[in-house]
Amino acid sequence: MKNLLLLLVCVVIATHSYSSPDSEPFRKKAVISDLNKLYFEAESYYHKSNPKALASAKLLADKSLEAEQMDKFAFANELMGRIYLYRGDMEKAQNCFDASFDYWESVSDTTRISFLYSYYGELNLRKCNYAKADSFYNKSLELKKKHRDTLSYAYSYNALGNLQLETCHYTEALTFYLKALNLNKKYKNTSGICYSLNALGTAYKEINKTDLAIEYFNKALQLGEENNLIKNIAYSLNQLGALQNTLGNRNTAIELFTKSLNLSFELESKNGMASSYMGMGEVFQSMDQNDKAIEYQHKALKLFKELESKKNIAKCYENLGLISYSMRDYKLAIENYNQAIALNNQIGYAKGTANVFRLIGNAHLQLKDFDLALSNYERSLQIQKSIDNLKGIASCYTNIGLIYIKKRNFKKAEEYLNLSVDINKSRGNLGGLGSVYNNLAALYREKKDINQAIHYLKNSLDLAKKANRKTLIAENFRNLSDIFEEKKDYKQSLKYYKEYVNVYNQLYNAQAENRIGWIQMQNEKEKRENLIQLHTKEQFLKEEKLKKERLTNTFLIVIVGLIILFSGIVYRFYVIAKKSNKNLNLEIEERKKAESLLADHQRNLESLVKIRTLELLKAKEKAEQADRLKTSFLANMSHEIRTPMNAIIGFSKLMAFTNSKEKHQYYTNIINENGQLLLTLVNDIIDISMIESKQLKIKKSNFYVYPVLEELRQIFEEQKIKNGKTDVKINLHIPERIENISIHSDQIRLKQILINLLRNAIKFTKKGRIDFGIEVIENHLRFFVIDTGIGIPYKDQALIYDRFRQASNNGVEHGGTGLGLTISKSLTELLGGKIWFTSDPDKGSKFFVEFVIDDETIIQNKIISYENNPLDFSGKNILVAEDIESNFLYINEVLKKVNANVTWSQDGLEAVEKFQDKHFDLVLMDIQLPKINGYQATREIKKKNPSVPVVAQSAYAFRDESDKMAEAGCDAFISKPYTEEELLAILKKNMSQKN
Repeated sequence: MKNLLLLLVCVVIATHSYSSPDSEPFRKKAVISDLNKLYFEAESYYHKSNPKALASAKLLADKSLEAEQMDKFAFANELMGRIYLYRGDMEKAQNCFDASFDYWESVSDTTRISFLYSYYGELNLRKCNYAKADSFYNKSLELKKKHRDTLSYAYSYNALGNLQLETCHYTEALTFYLKALNLNKKYKNTSGICYSLNALGTAYKEINKTDLAIEYFNKALQLGEENNLIKNIAYSLNQLGALQNTLGNRNTAIELFTKSLNLSFELESKNGMASSYMGMGEVFQSMDQNDKAIEYQHKALKLFKELESKKNIAKCYENLGLISYSMRDYKLAIENYNQAIALNNQIGYAKGTANVFRLIGNAHLQLKDFDLALSNYERSLQIQKSIDNLKGIASCYTNIGLIYIKKRNFKKAEEYLNLSVDINKSRGNLGGLGSVYNNLAALYREKKDINQAIHYLKNSLDLAKKANRKTLIAENFRNLSDIFEEKKDYKQSLKYYKEYVNVYNQLYNAQAENRIGWIQMQNEKEKRENLIQLHTKEQFLKEEKLKKERLTNTFLIVIVGLIILFSGIVYRFYVIAKKSNKNLNLEIEERKKAESLLADHQRNLESLVKIRTLELLKAKEKAEQADRLKTSFLANMSHEIRTPMNAIIGFSKLMAFTNSKEKHQYYTNIINENGQLLLTLVNDIIDISMIESKQLKIKKSNFYVYPVLEELRQIFEEQKIKNGKTDVKINLHIPERIENISIHSDQIRLKQILINLLRNAIKFTKKGRIDFGIEVIENHLRFFVIDTGIGIPYKDQALIYDRFRQASNNGVEHGGTGLGLTISKSLTELLGGKIWFTSDPDKGSKFFVEFVIDDETIIQNKIISYENNPLDFSGKNILVAEDIESNFLYINEVLKKVNANVTWSQDGLEAVEKFQDKHFDLVLMDIQLPKINGYQATREIKKKNPSVPVVAQSAYAFRDESDKMAEAGCDAFISKPYTEEELLAILKKNMSQKN
């Protein structure tokens, strides 16, 4: 009863306290505390680039308004404005800043007004309203000086420095950054010092003072590491990565971006991650690894879209356009550029828009659409002038000058190029000035003023050397060599050509080293991951073993305790209860059985641990063996690629210095042979990649077997002679009672299997014979290749189909990649057959490929005659659509031999027009053509005359390429590169079918 009364009294007191007017201040304090927590949470999200920041800021604004806490409402609007500014939503940012500004102005809080002036400045800087931005930044600085808030001066100085850097006033930018740095040092503001150091590094990078840029970035990085400022460290690493990429140190750049990326993951900073991905994409683009470049740009694009950062999204589309441009897909490049322009226009970023218009002009220049190129350059120039961007103006003048050179309006070209010279001189831009001088040299060369051309080329060369622009240096050496050759001053021409070759080799070797370094880095990374995984497994097994040992010991202790306990009980009751002795003995026996079972269990556990240990050792050996195979493959690939490439480059250079026809022919044969070796290697690598990714498409059709075998016999008879193996006899075996066999399979892939087997037979047989052919055994067709070569050691026979595996008796003189038999086995299985072999070392090998005879197999007993007449296309008109002149010249020479009348068109539109004007018996159509591509051109031709055969040619080998050609109406397809025989064969086949 007492407890109940006490409870009632407490309730009454609590109710009275709640309703008392004196409790109102406590409620108000609680609300303010909650709003403060919400503000700090929103600020934290904002600094981590977390998308939740905007939602938290909006909630803070609503709660503040509801609680009539207008100062918190103003803070919330300030924060929302900064978020919208980062995302590029300028109108919403302006509205939020205005709402905040109105309140702070109403309460005359000049400190907060000074911050808002800074935000207005940044808003106008983003919109390229540089005069307004400068006005707001200076207003902010004046208010801070009134408050004598000296530390805040540094923020304003950095902002003013950013403005000067954006407008290419580099000296003024450096002055402001140094002022900010000194103030931050004075007040020991570590984060501010890092910002100023990075800003100075960026400014020196812009004026090509790379040593000073690296020095300041490294200082910022060191300071960040000493004070554990992870966000600053990640930013400095990104800046250093971009600079190393500019200097050509690609692997160093990748390592720096990767470190920054890992730190951004640790911070959960999507902005930092996206910036690193974008930088890595730019590095891979510089290394011509376009697939990797596209992958990383799309990773960056995805994160920036999540952050709604329109300026950065536009930059990603600009980078994707640059990648498409380097891949010569100029139309796709223009599509990406247009997306970048649309986004830049949305946020009012005029500088970005101007730069992309210039890039679109470059794409139209490559498409030879000079009017459209000029229009885009002029639009870019107009915007650059409106924002007074001297660097951009100079670039536009240079581009417009180049257009007028192309249009042969030399007077205007000289006028624009000289305008660019004046700006670059005033800015001290050595690299830009060198490029313009190079273009002026091209102008005077077109005007036949050779002395002026040489003068400008030498000036350009001096400037390029000072700016360390190796690509420009190489271009100048090459142009000087060409000019002196025209003047018949061969000594000077040779001198400059040697310099060009030297610089070109440096660039080429640097690129190759970067590529190899990247591969080695990836290999080392994979190796480390494998070792870590093995170590983790070892640790897991050790822990499991310890757990089992502890469990066993626990069981033993329990059993021993139980035994002792029961022994005591037995002893105590021994005198009293003799009758229970029998039951006790039985129980003791049961306990002994339990001990025995426990011991057995322990032995089983030890056996399991031993088995797991052996499995782990085997896994470790397998991983080490895989690592050795990869290392061996990389070394082998390096040798197999560099050897023919060395011969091709070497003899190509030698051809330039000899006029002897015999030597020209000799060098040409060597280049051709090594080119074929390189092509075979590339085809093998592509085939094994397509097989493993299940992208290889089998295309079956009915064809006769004997012509294929006869063709292979002739090919390898010639190959035997080329290899100097005259002691080897090649015999083709076909059943005597059967004249020919028609099967339903993929002729190209079947031929590829037999070529791989015959190539191995030729390679490993020094003398003796090679027998190959076909035989019918019951309901199977069996192809065979039998040689008397060195055979395969018994220990290697189980591994011979593995990738990169070669027999242990395969010496250096035999070469190869170890992919041929792997590809042959995979292709055989894809065709529904099986492959096997028998081999004796030093006696030879027998390889068999067998297929089931199905309903579509036809075994003919009648005699089939074959046409052996030489080809003659007299009176036949062939239209060749090919934009590359060297490719057309080769095709023309081949068709001249068979008396064909050849007409050339250099783009798809011209091909359609010429087809309308003249009768043609066949069209040889390249797929990648300017103006309209081969698909569109083929459709137009087929509309005019569907009976004329169209043979498509392309260097693409994608899975759906042939389907696209068939849809467009192409009658046949030949893949580049191809031989003279392959070209004539497909033309004859389609000419005879249609005519």
